[in-house]
Amino acid sequence: MTVSDFANTSVAPTVTAEGEAFPSAPRRLQYVDTPAPASGQSVSIGPGVRWGRIPLPLDLNHINVWLVETEDGCVVVDTGMAASIGKDAWEVIEREYFSQRPLRAVFITHIHPDHIGLANWLQERSGVPVIMSRRTHELSRAMWGGEGQVHFNKAEQFFSSHGVTDALQIRAMFRPDRFARMTSGMPKVERFIADEEVIHWGAGEWTALETNGHAEGHLCLSNPAAGLLISGDQVLPTISSNISFMFHNTDANPLGSYLASLQRLRALSEDTLVLPAHGVPFRGLRQRIDDLTGHHVQQLDKLAALCVEPKVAMDVLPFMFRRELKEMHLFLAIGEALAHLEYLVHAGRVRREPRDGRVYYITL
Repeated sequence: MTVSDFANTSVAPTVTAEGEAFPSAPRRLQYVDTPAPASGQSVSIGPGVRWGRIPLPLDLNHINVWLVETEDGCVVVDTGMAASIGKDAWEVIEREYFSQRPLRAVFITHIHPDHIGLANWLQERSGVPVIMSRRTHELSRAMWGGEGQVHFNKAEQFFSSHGVTDALQIRAMFRPDRFARMTSGMPKVERFIADEEVIHWGAGEWTALETNGHAEGHLCLSNPAAGLLISGDQVLPTISSNISFMFHNTDANPLGSYLASLQRLRALSEDTLVLPAHGVPFRGLRQRIDDLTGHHVQQLDKLAALCVEPKVAMDVLPFMFRRELKEMHLFLAIGEALAHLEYLVHAGRVRREPRDGRVYYITL
């Protein structure tokens, strides 16, 4: 398989308007020459792995899925969101690929609906096991179970304390049924995958790497012999993945976890081919990690300077984001701002101070 370094291009391949926010500079990454597959199609991308695309009904208009060969069929990594366009694409893959290499299991990298959304639908359709981390399973049970209303009530209080004044907007974004409508139901999980567990699929050995920060329980899959990394949302070529501190977090410092996970992935071979959940497969893992890390360090320094005067999270958004923020993008941006502010608190650079029902951050 050949690659091109886009030496004569001025920008990296675009993903969406949102995803153009933080591409690496030209020549930093080497993107595969293989054209992205059309909806419901798949192409060979590495030893025993095919690249498929499932459309999403979002600004971020696709998710990459990976079809990993086994001795008697294949395993799919991630699924897309529960929407008719996603189901239609899988039905094409079923006719054109599963008819030759039957689906044997579904592997989920993490909890977000564009990754787990059609797991139950595929399981019911093909009668196959679903695999994920134990933490992803715990989060999914909480979302489908009786905790939705608890989260809903916590969300209103949480965002109000960080400067959101429109309670109706909070309620619209975090109503208990919203997650359920983006997914096809709770799959039956027959196996939990732990950090550093080795999975044998066909002739390949894949090691699960728990990489937290973007989502608790997030798993990447590394195949050193083939030089492949299925990176989920942890490392993307043109998007700086959202790292949020939210009302339901058990991780008190998600940005710290994310930056530590990047350094763990940086130890992989320099010529690793990264298979991301969004965008185009690429080489240049270490360069991308350095760019992402540098981006977050810049944001941290910017916020430490801003918080010389007390700030709530809403106050810092114009200094962190160059675009108008609406609906879910606004709440993801607040979560991202809080992840950076809480990192600074843990680093001893900023203190957190509650006042009159709001939480202020003040540089020390």
